[in-house]
Amino acid sequence: MALDSMTPEEFRQLATLLARYATSELDQFEHWRVETPHGAVFIDISRAAPAGYEAAYDVLWPLPERLASHEP
Repeated sequence: MALDSMTPEEFRQLATLLARYATSELDQFEHWRVETPHGAVFIDISRAAPAGYEAAYDVLWPLPERLASHEP
């Protein structure tokens, strides 16, 4: 694990909080930019997948068994 890598518990907490945000706060979409030492990271959250790309998305919540008990 790299020095700055998230722990499995931190990843589960991230998934839990994202699910809560998506359930209670998200209206239509969000576009976020996070500055990192490796450059900007762009995060898009939407209630709709781009046409034809829904299968490209991994299920994050409900937390899949592989993430609930192992490292992401």
